[in-house]
Formats: sequence, structure tokens, C-alpha cells
Amino acid sequence: MCREAVGIPDFENAPIGIDREDFLGLVFGAFAGALEDTVGRSEASGFIALVGMAVSEEIKARYLRVAGPRRLDLVATVDAMIDLKRRLGGDFYVIETTPRRIVLGNRRCPFGDLVKRSPSMCMVTSNVFGHMVAESQGYGRITLADTIARGGTGCRIVIDLDPDAPDEGGQDYFGTGDV
Repeated sequence: MCREAVGIPDFENAPIGIDREDFLGLVFGAFAGALEDTVGRSEASGFIALVGMAVSEEIKARYLRVAGPRRLDLVATVDAMIDLKRRLGGDFYVIETTPRRIVLGNRRCPFGDLVKRSPSMCMVTSNVFGHMVAESQGYGRITLADTIARGGTGCRIVIDLDPDAPDEGGQDYFGTGDV
């Protein structure tokens, strides 16, 4: 019997926008949202920070395998952060780079609209960037000054490399090795 004759749709050729990447994004977004609803946004951000730390270790190792040195210098660290987010679907770019501060912008969130429902997902970016910078420079403070998740048209991420710089509510990260 023909599927269409009995009213069964042809799912294989239907325009259903889901693939492995979409599915993983939905799972992560639902997970972050459930955490926020259950324990609150602050606690969910803390938990996601732990996940981000583990992920950042592996990402750092992959970039180091390509770069070769024991640690990335400042220029390579900035390039790696932007490349990572590009590979994930973001549109990050450099606004400012000095020996004391990096400011990055972003026009498109790698998590898409899911981040608007679960702003704690921004902690993944904070942690990955924070650990990459801290391991290469010894210290980094990540301030998510503006985010798409909080209703911005883009993101502005301030990365202070000087622990004595004025703190605008950022998260401190400290390197584990010699710099």
C-alpha cells in the first residue's frame, strides 16, 4: 500500500529543519533552560561554567597541536578564539587589542535564538575564552558587556589581561602553567 494513499506523510523529503547540529543545540538549550528553571540563572551559569572549563581544555589542546608551542601567544590566542567561534557559526571580530585588553564583537550567536531563552549558555563562551586567555597570558577577566542573549543586537566581550584593571562585573580566570 502506498504511504500517501493512506495519509502518511513523506518525512524523508519533507522540509523539516533538523540535523545533528540542530539536535545538539536543542538538547543543550533545553538542558540549560531546565537548569535555569530548576536552580536559577546564577546557579545554572555556575554549572555550565564547569562544563565550559572541561570543553576549553580540549579546545586549547587542539589549537596547540596545530600551533606547536607549549602555549599560544596573544595574537594566536585572539585568532584561535575568533576561529573557534567561526567554526561554531558565530561571527566574532576584533574591536580592540592591546597588551592590557582585548575587546571582541559578535554579530551572530553560535547558539542561535536558543540563547535568548537560556542566557546562561553565554558562560560557555566566557569559560572557553577565559581559559584560553589565562593559559596563554597567565590571567584573563571576561566581561560579557553586551550579549544577544540579553537582547542586544550583538555581543561585546571585554577581556582584561591586567588583574588591576577596573572590574566591570567580569569573571576572573587564572592560568595553571608558566607564562
